[in-house]
Amino acid sequence: MAKQEETTKVQIQEFDINQFKNETLSVFEKYKKIISIVGIAVAVIVGGTLFYFIGYLGPKEKKASEEIFLAETYFGRDSFQLALTGRNLTGQQGNFTGLLDVIKKYGATKAGNRAYFLAGAALLQTGKFEESIKYLKKFSSADGLMQAQAYAMLGDAKSELNKFPEALEHYLKAANHFPNDVTSPIHIRKAALLLAEKLGKPAEALKQLNRIKIEFPKANNFLMNDVEKDIARLSVK
Repeated sequence: MAKQEETTKVQIQEFDINQFKNETLSVFEKYKKIISIVGIAVAVIVGGTLFYFIGYLGPKEKKASEEIFLAETYFGRDSFQLALTGRNLTGQQGNFTGLLDVIKKYGATKAGNRAYFLAGAALLQTGKFEESIKYLKKFSSADGLMQAQAYAMLGDAKSELNKFPEALEHYLKAANHFPNDVTSPIHIRKAALLLAEKLGKPAEALKQLNRIKIEFPKANNFLMNDVEKDIARLSVK
């Protein structure tokens, strides 16, 4: 132990603070031009990013929100085709920008991102499943419920195209992305029915149905009744 302490003292004594400072200054002098260039580059990037968000994207956000308003209104009325294409009749009132044009003009904005979701949903409702997938894949949200719903709609579109393994993956992804007693049981039941009826895996389907009972006991009573019926039907096979 004494020998180790003695060695440590020698190492401390040999450490020359002035030499360390000189070496540090030497390194800085050698690389200061590079450091300066990097600093300028960072400043330009930060400044450019701020300009993009404030000077360019800010006004576009406002304009996009204004233009998407009527398309959202028609979507809410189940006028899906009109919501998608908008209306542009020469010399007539009531013209408005459709979701597809909002995406083309303002795709990088928040309203544009919302338009991807709504366009995907509208195309799904009108039977255009491949197109629906294209738009839903481009939607991304920090809102867990909306993102989960996008995954679920991708599952619906894949199912309509008979891509059942991919549909199953998306239904389970939707259920797990934002677990809750309202939508997760619906997504899991869809997955279970797909496993039982399309993929020939009734045992796995039963596991998913029982998962609903265990993990989401507060789910809607009507849905839980259907789950019980599904379990009873699959248990006798």
